[in-house]
Amino acid sequence: MRIPRTTIDMLVAVIALAQKKTLEHAAEEIGLITPSAAQKRIQAIGRLYGEPLFLSTEKGMVLTEVGEALYPDALRAVEQVLLAEEKIAALHDLRAGHLRVGHTTYLPPKLLASVLNLNFQDSTGVHIEHHSDLTANVAQRVVEGTLHAGFGVLPAQHPDLFSRVLYEDPVVVCMPTNHRLAARASIRPQDLEDEPIITVSRKSLPAIHEEIENYFAGFGVSLKTVTNALGPHEAVTMVEQKVGICMVGAAAVARPGIVGRPLTPQTLTRKSGIFVRDDNHHPIVKAYVDMALEKIGGFH
Repeated sequence: MRIPRTTIDMLVAVIALAQKKTLEHAAEEIGLITPSAAQKRIQAIGRLYGEPLFLSTEKGMVLTEVGEALYPDALRAVEQVLLAEEKIAALHDLRAGHLRVGHTTYLPPKLLASVLNLNFQDSTGVHIEHHSDLTANVAQRVVEGTLHAGFGVLPAQHPDLFSRVLYEDPVVVCMPTNHRLAARASIRPQDLEDEPIITVSRKSLPAIHEEIENYFAGFGVSLKTVTNALGPHEAVTMVEQKVGICMVGAAAVARPGIVGRPLTPQTLTRKSGIFVRDDNHHPIVKAYVDMALEKIGGFH
C-alpha cells in the first residue's frame, strides 16, 4: 500500500492561503492560533514538492505553477474526506432513528406539503430531518449516502438509484392571458413554431428537455429557445414579463394573468417521485418508502 507524504492538514492550509491571500486570514479560516502555524504547513508541503507553492505579491500570496497544479487536486481530496465524514455521520444517524430526507422545492405545492407532513408514528421513535435543494443535488447526495432518501423530478438518472413515481402532472404551455394562443382549448406542436421558448431547469434536468425536444421533432418542429429558467416559478415569472412562453407541469400555473393550455396530443408529463440507493435495505428506509407509496402514491 502506498502511503502519501502529503497530509490533509497541509492541503487545507494550501486551500486556505490560496483563497484568503494572507497567512493571517488563512490561519483564522482554518482555526489556527498563529499565522506561523499555517506557514509551517505551507513550507512543509513545499519541501515535499521541492519548490515553493506560493509567491508573495502586492495582491497577497498567489500560487506558483506547482501550486496551481496541486490546488484542484487538494480541493478534491479535502472534499472527499469531508464527504466520508458526512457519510459516516449519516449512517450513525440512521442507526439512531434519524432519517435524512432531501426534496426539491420545485415539487407541485400540494405534493411538497404532503412530503413535509409525511411522518412515522411517535411510537417508532424515528425523527425526519428535511433538506431542500435542486433535484440533481438531492439525487447526488442520496448516491453519496449523505441523504437517505430524496423527492424530486424524475427521472433521477443514476444507476445506483431506485425510484418510484408518486405523481404525474400533464405538461401545459404557459402564457399570458392576452397571448394569441391563449383563447385555444389546446395547443398543437405546430402552433409553437417560431414562438420564443423559456426552457426550465435545462442544465440540471437534461433528460426532460430531451423528451420535450423529441416530442416536437416528431412533428417537424424545432423550438426557438430564448433563455433558461432555474425552475418553474422563475419560468412563470419570465412569462409574466413577456420574455416568452414555457412548458411546465399544470400545478405550476397558478397566477393571475397567466394560463396553461394542454398540448395535443397530450403525452408529455412531469413526473415526481421518491428515490433511494438501490442497495440501501435499511428497515427505516424501506418503511419510509412504503409509507410514501401508500400515503402519497397516485397523489392528485
